[in-house]
Amino acid sequence: MNRTDKLMTKQTVIYNFRKCFKLNIILSFGLIFLMTSCFYSGKYFASYTVQNKQTDKNAKVISIDFLNQLADKNSLTKDSKFDGIDTLGFYGQPYHYFKFWFEQIDSNTIVKLDYYGVYGSRKNQPYRDLFSELNDFMKTNFIIIEQDIKEENNAKKKEK
Repeated sequence: MNRTDKLMTKQTVIYNFRKCFKLNIILSFGLIFLMTSCFYSGKYFASYTVQNKQTDKNAKVISIDFLNQLADKNSLTKDSKFDGIDTLGFYGQPYHYFKFWFEQIDSNTIVKLDYYGVYGSRKNQPYRDLFSELNDFMKTNFIIIEQDIKEENNAKKKEK
């Protein structure tokens, strides 16, 4: 190979590298844009300060039983790191996490929920029924002293 052939080969390699590098960058940005525009994240925070309607039952025990039933109904997986403490954690598919915990202040029990999730459809937000069932359960089984619910998500509403 003479000097001209070596120079041409080197330039061809550099050209191919630049072309491939530009293509990878464009594909990476396109993939990132697609992923961020197709997935929505949501947060749901609820706090219920309640008193028992029935004095013979503990609000915490009643709540834990219901939350475990709700988790089974919605195919949630229990987070074992909270075993043996006043906190329940559950994983949902594909990227959802529920954390429930309890506090006792005088005769009131505070039941708290933190939910973090990522989902693919702004119209069909997962676990909406779970939140509704939890709210209905609290209203039915306890005297609600205070209720605080906050919801955040990046699912923009369509302008009409």
